Amino acid sequence: MRIRRENQAITIIVFVVILLAVGLLHLILPEKDVSVEEKRHLRRFPELNFQDAKTGEQSVKIEGWFSDQFPFRSTLIEVGKGWRKIAFPNLNKDGMQIIPIDHDLTGEDDPDETDQPEPLVTDPTDPLPSQTDGPIETEPPIIPTIEEDEVKSTKIGVIIIKDRAMERYYGNEKNLKAYGERLNKLAASLPSGTQLYSMVVPTAVELFAPDKYHSGYSSQKDCIEIINDTLKPDIKRVNAYDKLLQNRDKYIYFRTDHHWTGLGAYYAYVAHCESAGWTPVRLDQMEHYTLEGTYLGSLYRATKEDVLKNNPDTTEGWKPLVDSYKATAWDKGDMASSYQTRLNDERIVGDYSYLNYSGGDRALLKIVTSHASGRKILVVKDSFGNAFVPYLANHYDEIYVVDPRYYKRSLKTLVSENDIGEVMILNYMFGTSNSTWLKRFDAIAE
Repeated sequence: MRIRRENQAITIIVFVVILLAVGLLHLILPEKDVSVEEKRHLRRFPELNFQDAKTGEQSVKIEGWFSDQFPFRSTLIEVGKGWRKIAFPNLNKDGMQIIPIDHDLTGEDDPDETDQPEPLVTDPTDPLPSQTDGPIETEPPIIPTIEEDEVKSTKIGVIIIKDRAMERYYGNEKNLKAYGERLNKLAASLPSGTQLYSMVVPTAVELFAPDKYHSGYSSQKDCIEIINDTLKPDIKRVNAYDKLLQNRDKYIYFRTDHHWTGLGAYYAYVAHCESAGWTPVRLDQMEHYTLEGTYLGSLYRATKEDVLKNNPDTTEGWKPLVDSYKATAWDKGDMASSYQTRLNDERIVGDYSYLNYSGGDRALLKIVTSHASGRKILVVKDSFGNAFVPYLANHYDEIYVVDPRYYKRSLKTLVSENDIGEVMILNYMFGTSNSTWLKRFDAIAE
């Protein structure tokens, strides 16, 4: 009996010590801003107020903070993943390991030339963004050639050429047409006079791999054309595809990650300007910055290939040409709390680098600039939109950015209440058939 009481006392003491240690570490260890694996901002200790205490919201916020800032949280998550892999090995009979790549969500023009505007030619000496008067003809663009090299295939649908990893893509005509019809339905529901844009971004394999990896239903050019053929004539197709293809000899996609770089997003911005009637701001007019070259992205984390580890990516960006702006972020769909954030944040480096452009995926980001153009735009996007959004601050008075996976309110209401005149749906190829993104898009597009 005495031994039993002693064991109980020891158990209680150990439990209390652990609780005290965890509580002390919570106070001592600095709070973290983002989770790389989850690609989101982590909650910080909430501001205390009487109203939240009265409704019980205070305890919910503190519980969320405690969960997000738990000591050694990322290490414990990795240990848990490792244990699950041992306990429940996800291997098929051939020994192929199935590792899902996080398409966290995150174009060719419509072949019918009458359904869309001609390309706009901008004056390269124009020092400030402005609206153009009309279209003129241009010389056919030159498509840079690329050197072919040995292709290494992995067991998870990723190929590696030299030091570049790329996801293989296979299109599905039914899904592609269904995506286009979703946009048609949204366009019909928006207030009269609202201009809808569609931008579909190809993956790196379309631009940098041998032809056999992008032919047939692996041809993202053809798949984008299927979407564009489905769209109603009044929806403007933003031809990011051609702009990226014409600049594929530049550093427009990361080599260790599935995203485009700040430069790739810039060429998509130029394509949008041609559709929207803006003169794009030149790269040399914006402040350029480069972050340390230590970024290892999603494709490295999926493959763990040494050739990627030994050749990490460099992250660079260009800050928009605007006198001032205010960016406010709402991470969760309940829109209960918000915070001020910044675009092109050079403090975000290393594994977090891609978050520097406009942060991670969240419910809503609202950017109010010092411009007085009278134009506002809503961007409904996957994670490719994060690098694209800052360039819009070159022109628009207000920019609203929504990720359907987190935003829960009606898009039509958001557009109506804020007098938004333009809406862009920006997705990369995998996003056009991603069931999670599409299901939640449908819920807010009604």
